[in-house]
Amino acid sequence: MKLFSTKAIMLALAIMSGAYVASAQDEYAVMPISEPVAQAAPSLNIRVVDSELILMKFVKAVEYREWATVKSDSIKTVLTKKYKAAQDFEAKCQKKLNSNQYKTKQAYEADAKKYQSMVESAQKLEEKLTKEYQTENAERSQALQDEIIAYINEYNITRKYDAILYKSAGLVFNPALDITDEIIAGLNKKYVQPQEISVPAPDQGLGTPVKGEDTTVTP
Repeated sequence: MKLFSTKAIMLALAIMSGAYVASAQDEYAVMPISEPVAQAAPSLNIRVVDSELILMKFVKAVEYREWATVKSDSIKTVLTKKYKAAQDFEAKCQKKLNSNQYKTKQAYEADAKKYQSMVESAQKLEEKLTKEYQTENAERSQALQDEIIAYINEYNITRKYDAILYKSAGLVFNPALDITDEIIAGLNKKYVQPQEISVPAPDQGLGTPVKGEDTTVTP
């Protein structure tokens, strides 16, 4: 008498085999790695300043613009005078030529040479004054920017903001973040204006100097 049929034995083996495979898979299965807990990004404590407004209201910046205007106008006055003198002399020579006032060729050539010398002198002076102005202007502008930045850094020593940005660095800022007025007030309070002194007007028509600045131009 058969205790188990062939089908029953095969079914039992299949069940046992399945149980073994499942057990082996459980033993060697790779456990999933848990994702790290995301840390919340710290909120930044920032402020913004309007650089254009600072340059408009900081006393030293106002003085810098006044100096630049006076210096530029003064140079223009000197050069205009020099070029006009050359043009007037040229017109005088042309008039003499048209009316046959030159008695000799040498006399005409001497005047022509003098006119050319006057033009060259004016051109050299223009080059010299322009270069000097550009150099001094760049130095003053950089000094002004350095002073503003230095003060903002000093201002933040006690405030300890994470960042102070220029408004031009972004598109939209909460108005409550704007500390421009504080910066302007601090800059003006700290700035010591140069003492005004009386300086004689230079011979070359450079106009009235600003706050004791020496604007003398030597042709």
